[in-house]
Amino acid sequence: MLGSRSRDSQEPSTEPLEVVIAGGGVGALEAALALHQLAGDRVRLTLVAPAADFSYQPMAVLEPFVRREPRRLPLARFASELGIDFVQDSVTSVECERGVAHTGGGRLLHYDSLVVAVGARRAAAVAGAVNVDIPNGYESLRLLLDEIDSGAVASIAFVAPRPTWPLPVYELALLLREHARENAVEVKLSILTAEAQPLAVFGADVSAAVTEVLAEAEILTVLDSDAQPAGDGALIAQTGGEPLRFDRVVALPRLQGPAIGGLVTDAEGFLPITAHCELIGAERVYAVGDATDFPVKYGAIAAAQADAAAAFIAAAAGTPLAPAPFDGAVHGFMLRGRRLPRLYFSARIEDGVAHDSHAGEEPAHGQEAKIAARYLGPYLDELWASGARWLSGPWSGSDVLGGVPS
Repeated sequence: MLGSRSRDSQEPSTEPLEVVIAGGGVGALEAALALHQLAGDRVRLTLVAPAADFSYQPMAVLEPFVRREPRRLPLARFASELGIDFVQDSVTSVECERGVAHTGGGRLLHYDSLVVAVGARRAAAVAGAVNVDIPNGYESLRLLLDEIDSGAVASIAFVAPRPTWPLPVYELALLLREHARENAVEVKLSILTAEAQPLAVFGADVSAAVTEVLAEAEILTVLDSDAQPAGDGALIAQTGGEPLRFDRVVALPRLQGPAIGGLVTDAEGFLPITAHCELIGAERVYAVGDATDFPVKYGAIAAAQADAAAAFIAAAAGTPLAPAPFDGAVHGFMLRGRRLPRLYFSARIEDGVAHDSHAGEEPAHGQEAKIAARYLGPYLDELWASGARWLSGPWSGSDVLGGVPS
């Protein structure tokens, strides 16, 4: 059970708690917004991130097709707006007993509570492939699109290794199928995934719906694949199998744990957490998002975990609330094309098993933004709706919340 490992709540403090949030992605920003809303001046927040900007990744798969750079928010401006400190640096090790985080720049950051939201590390999965790091998907794929349009590429394999977050593979393949059809280009598309079924982590209903979508798009899917390069554009999809040849191979990265010294990890380097997202084996340290041992690596999960951690910290700071644990519920959608209805999905994942699996063309819980986040979702929606403000990038609100023009 998700709640079986949780410790008792911390005693409320009469002084503002020093809270350090490590990371600059969805989980980190959601934690900052949640603590700002729930705890107010009961906490003093410091945001530590190696990058200067928050990059809006949920729609990054669209970038190669619309020829636009990703949306970015300057973290210094975000922090200033919330009245919190921003340190452009990275946490490299933690002394949990002392409550000190060490940074790559030599800083010592003392904390009463530490939220680790640094994401997972990425490693290339297939040598010789177009290894797609989704934050840089535009750069990785735009030249491939040009080759397809010119007729130089007639077959492509998309590879989702283990462990990874496989959703972008399905979205990229479906978007490319739509692009090829619109441009009257013939190209054979295949997906080689380590999963037993497409998006199997979300349960049978979601897998069945994705399988149907792929069949309608005439995309071949090879399941239980441990794809390995065999030279000269060939892949061995499964151990002992015959090599399959493709003009191009596009591979998602393998995910690895965050490698922060002093923190307990599982065998793959991920951070084991309780129902309140406390790091097991460490006092006053919380972990959220892709860095944790939760099997789904998704922005909505990072946000939900950040909410659970923030509520627990806010209660420890003296806020009169009963913090709810992270319940493992996932709500999101898969892009089927720029002009096609989205496939919404939901499930509740407990001990690695999906319950209440559901998929359809209408959101089960009314979510419209790609990131189903209690605080960050409305915050971003307001930014997009209000125009440029301090948003960096040329996208408009309709690009995220509605159809994306070509």
